[in-house]
Amino acid sequence: MQRAEVILSLLSRKARRDESFIFRRLYRNFFNPDFYLNAWIQIREQRGQEPARLSNPSMDGWMPDRVKPLIRQMRAGTYHPRSLCKKQDRCDEVPPFEDRWILEVLRQILEAIYEPIFLDSSHGFRPGRSHQTALHMIRTSCQAANWVVEGEIKGILQRVDPQLLISLLARRIDDGRFLDLLNRFIRAGYLKCGRIPLYAPVPFHGGDIHSLLVNIYLHELDRFMKERSLSATDAGERVIYLRYAGRFIICMSGGKVMAQSIQEDIQTFLQSSLHLALNGDEIRITHLAKNRVRFLGYEIRSVQHTPQRNSRDCGKRSAFGDIQLLVPGEVIRQKIRPFSKNGKPVHINSRIHLPLPEIIRRYHMEMRELYHFYCMAEDVSTKLGKFRYYHYWSLAKTIARKEKSSLKKVLDKYGTDLKREQGTGTKKWIGVKVQAVDGTEKVLTYFNGPLKKRAQPKPD
Repeated sequence: MQRAEVILSLLSRKARRDESFIFRRLYRNFFNPDFYLNAWIQIREQRGQEPARLSNPSMDGWMPDRVKPLIRQMRAGTYHPRSLCKKQDRCDEVPPFEDRWILEVLRQILEAIYEPIFLDSSHGFRPGRSHQTALHMIRTSCQAANWVVEGEIKGILQRVDPQLLISLLARRIDDGRFLDLLNRFIRAGYLKCGRIPLYAPVPFHGGDIHSLLVNIYLHELDRFMKERSLSATDAGERVIYLRYAGRFIICMSGGKVMAQSIQEDIQTFLQSSLHLALNGDEIRITHLAKNRVRFLGYEIRSVQHTPQRNSRDCGKRSAFGDIQLLVPGEVIRQKIRPFSKNGKPVHINSRIHLPLPEIIRRYHMEMRELYHFYCMAEDVSTKLGKFRYYHYWSLAKTIARKEKSSLKKVLDKYGTDLKREQGTGTKKWIGVKVQAVDGTEKVLTYFNGPLKKRAQPKPD
């Protein structure tokens, strides 16, 4: 049998060459042991990002003996996933590893077929794309926008029409056994009980089947908006649409009437074509020149400029706007709250019992992840610099409380000279020596990176 990577590559090539190509005989790939090895490797890589309750000791080592009976079930058509909804729509069951195994094979096959045809407007949970690429597109492509339509399909997984989803897949997949297998998982509650995180990790190298199915379902919206944008361009207006999972934004250079028209068109299309009814609070129109828009955790605002008159302008002025991405002030206030009291940094009682390296690691990761999320913002240095002040001194006070010592003694004991990443010289930063996996000794410190704005998305 061919290796799974070769088969997946061939599927992607066919999908890229011909968008109308019909895929057949996909189910037979479940008889190939290499697909299970490929899926097992991917699941192992995802384990560091999943909740502890989903961890399974049986995943720790490759078990080829468990593949053979699974393949026999797949050949006989007797494989059925465990139901996740046994208590009045409550999703209490944890899926067994065999189900996750099969789902990952399904995901890889579907991704090979659909990823090549997804549009550039789709940024959520896709290889090489992220919230950063979406925000970069807004910043670079929406300068002339004065109106914005912003929407969110809340609880998208629970609102997807399963029959419509299968019929959409059947347009490209002519394999009853393959589609029936996916339908078994849907009936067992794997769609209804699924969860999509707010944001994918950066870089993104494969996720779960839920986000992929949402992208397949809403690909129809992407296609509709592509045609709508082209018709607006023909009329002399500029419309920029992008989507991140169930959230979307449309920036346009037309007037309010045009924004209302697009809003109505989207609501009508979602209702008639995808059986999704948007509530009033799920889709909004904003005058970008006067108000800020919240999207993907950032605030978006337009800074208006008026160029000087010159002879070519015939005495006229035309305003244009730069798009700025900002860290919402309330987000920083909420982030600071656990680490402060009465305006001063405080220790965290729940961390005092932890080993010292683990305390430093947690504080390091919190600061690092916050910066990597907001690194595209104009005011990232100012806003996150304020948070880092409270956060860093909370770390110092937590260590002092743990060791029943003073701040000065903690800084003298654990202060480590680090080279500044910006400018010259060194600075003292709390750190401790730890042993790496390869046996070498390294210094684990609080996050030392510069809090500067990143002009480009983080590459894979």
